[in-house]
Amino acid sequence: MKNNNLKVKRKFKFKIPTSFTILFAVLAMIMIASWIMHYAGVTYTKPPEKEEGQPTPGVAITAIGIVDLFVSIFRGFEDKVEVIVFVLSIGAFIYIVMKSKSLDALTQKIAWKFKDKTIWAIPIIVVFLSFCGSAYGMAEEALGFHMIVIPLMLVAGFDVFTALITVLLGGGIGPMLATFDPFLIFTAANAANNAPPMDGLIFRLVAWVLVTSFTSGWIMFYARSVKKNPQLSYTFSTLEEDKKFFLKEQINEVPLTKKRIAISVIFLSMFLIMIAYLFPWDTLFGTNAMQNAGLWVNKYIPFLTGLVPGMGHGDMFVVAGFFLIGSLIVTILNWESEESFIEDLMVGAKDMLGVAFIISIAGAITFLLKETGMQSLMLDGIEKSNVNNMNPFLFIIMTFLLFIPMSFALPSTSGFSSAVFPVWGPLAEQITVGSTATNMVSGSITAFAYANGTANMISPASGIVVGAAQIGRTSYGTIIKGTWKFHLCLFFINISLLLIGTGLNYTGAHIF
Repeated sequence: MKNNNLKVKRKFKFKIPTSFTILFAVLAMIMIASWIMHYAGVTYTKPPEKEEGQPTPGVAITAIGIVDLFVSIFRGFEDKVEVIVFVLSIGAFIYIVMKSKSLDALTQKIAWKFKDKTIWAIPIIVVFLSFCGSAYGMAEEALGFHMIVIPLMLVAGFDVFTALITVLLGGGIGPMLATFDPFLIFTAANAANNAPPMDGLIFRLVAWVLVTSFTSGWIMFYARSVKKNPQLSYTFSTLEEDKKFFLKEQINEVPLTKKRIAISVIFLSMFLIMIAYLFPWDTLFGTNAMQNAGLWVNKYIPFLTGLVPGMGHGDMFVVAGFFLIGSLIVTILNWESEESFIEDLMVGAKDMLGVAFIISIAGAITFLLKETGMQSLMLDGIEKSNVNNMNPFLFIIMTFLLFIPMSFALPSTSGFSSAVFPVWGPLAEQITVGSTATNMVSGSITAFAYANGTANMISPASGIVVGAAQIGRTSYGTIIKGTWKFHLCLFFINISLLLIGTGLNYTGAHIF
C-alpha cells in the first residue's frame, strides 16, 4: 500500500566557495560598481602622475568591462611579482627539504620529546611572528612558516587549522600592533607634517604584549579542544588526507641523522637570514652602517656579490635568490643527479602556483580600484572632512572605523600613509574640546595600524589569508568561519585600547 503522506527530505549542503571564486566575485562587484558610478556621473580628483604635476578635478569614474577583469589578474601579478617570485622560490626550497625527510625527522623528534608540551610551541611561534610583524611589517614573508608548523602540529595530535591560525594570526597581529615598523609608523609620521615617530611607543608596546598574549591564549584554547575532541576541528573532514599529504604517509619513526640535522639547520637558517636581511636596521637606528657595509662588499668582494645591497636595503627578489642558494646546498647534501635537482625545483614551485595565482587576483582588486578612480574617490572624502570640533574619543573611533574599508582599497601601509596622512595629519592636530587642544596624530597612526591589520586578516584580497588557505588545502570561508569570534573580540579590544589611549592623552599623560 502506497503511503501518500510519506515525504522524502533532502538535505541541501552548502559548499563554501573557494578563494578563487570569492576573489573573482569581488572583481565582478567592482566592475558593477564602476558602471553605476560612471553612469551616475560620480567624479573624483585625479592625483598628478608626476611630482611637479597638478591634480585634475572632476574626472569621471572609469567603467570597466568583463575583459578587464581577466586582464587585471595579470596586472595584479605584475604588481605582486616580488611576493610571487618569493613564494615560488620558497616552495621549491621547502619541497627539496621535505624530500630529504629532514623536517619529518625533526618534527617527530620535537613532538615525541616534548609530548603534551608541544602546545607551548604555539605562543613561542605567535610571539616570534608578532614581533617580526610589529618591528618591520613582516606579513607575506610569514607564508613560508606554514610548512614548518603544519607537520609539527599534525605529529603532535592537533589539526591543520591549528597550524594555519598559529601562523596567520600570529603573523597578522604583528603589523596591526606596529611598534617600530618603518613602513607604517615612520612613513605615516613623516607624511603627517613630520610628526615624531616614537610618540606613542610605550602605549604600542603595552598593547603588543596584551594582544599577543590574548592571541596565543585563544589559539591554545582551540588546540586543546581539538586534541581532546578531533570532531571540533574546522578541518576534521580532511584530517586523514592532511596527514597523508603533509606527513607524506610517514607513520614509522624517521631517524634524525647527521645529514638531516645539517639540512634542518640550513632550513631554519634560511628563515633567519630572510628576517635579518629584510629588517630595516638603518632606518630604525638612524645610521647608514648596513648600507655602507653592502657597498663595501660590492666593491671589495665582488666575487661574492657586486649588486646585492646591504641588509635592510634589499627586496624579496634578493631573498628569493637566497632560498635558491639554500635549495642548491640541500641538494648537494642529498645529491641524486642534476636532472633530479631541476625536477625538484619545478615540482616545488608548481605546488605554490595556486598561491601565486591567488596573490595575483588579490593584486587585481587593488589595481582595479586605482584604475577606476574609486581609490581616489575615497581620498577625496578624507580631504573634504571637517572634524576640527569633534570630540577626541569620537574622532579616534571614527578614524579606526573609516580606515578599515579604506585599507581594503589601499592595502599597502606605506602607500596608504603617503596618500592619506598628509591630509589626515593636520586634521588630527586640530582636534579640540572647548579650549583644550589634543594632538591626535600619534593616536591616528595607531588607529590606522589597527584598521589596516584588521582588514588584512579578514580581507578576501589579502595574500596572507588566501595564501594560508591555499597552502593548508582549505578555503577562505573555512578560515573566516573558524576565526570570526576571534576577530570580533579583537575588534572590541582595539576599540577599548584606542579609547583608553585617548583618555590617557586627554588627561595629560601623553603616551598615546
